[in-house]
Amino acid sequence: MMTTNKLTKTFASGSLAIGVLAGAVLTATSASAAMLTWADWTSGTPLIEGDKKVTYVSGSIGAEALDDVALTEMGGHYYFTYDSLTQDAPDPNKGPGGSFTYTIEVIGSNKSIVGVDLDSDVSSNYGTVTETFAEIPGLSLVSVNGSPVPPSGLIPIAPKTLLTVTNTLNNTGGPTEGLFQLQNSFHQSVPEPGTILGLLAVGGLGLVSRFKKQK
Repeated sequence: MMTTNKLTKTFASGSLAIGVLAGAVLTATSASAAMLTWADWTSGTPLIEGDKKVTYVSGSIGAEALDDVALTEMGGHYYFTYDSLTQDAPDPNKGPGGSFTYTIEVIGSNKSIVGVDLDSDVSSNYGTVTETFAEIPGLSLVSVNGSPVPPSGLIPIAPKTLLTVTNTLNNTGGPTEGLFQLQNSFHQSVPEPGTILGLLAVGGLGLVSRFKKQK
């Protein structure tokens, strides 16, 4: 972080590119979210946050009307969450299962979704949560008793501006087991390493030019 006006002015005038990259780093530390009840979302109100829109299509998992769904943006990536433990509906989802489908689409930007992952929070012997994509035949993410998929990082996919996502719950443990939360993550495209190096180079040249003028 800059500590003097002189340093701030020098870097601002000499390297707009570095300023942009620094702004991206700061953005990565903050988050914003859109949230709806399950009833509102499944009645046709979409979740919209940043340049992403999540729209319910069909299906049922025995959710309570006051369970929550949310679309959270953090560091330029997006996270869809179904939460069965809310203040107004504090019981976990203990139904036998079911499935629901929604779309996530890019709106008003040139970004693409380039990676996905799945996580769930369930009781110890719940069973599975599965995520599939209509636009990516053959790709199936299966969270077993709360395991993240993949264990770390993300699963890369060909760039998409629209995905049709189905989550399938399979409670094989019976009525004493429950699902607390599931999360589908969508990682969007970022500047290529060569582009970032280019921006830094341009910024560096700007700094050198300014220092020469000041001599």
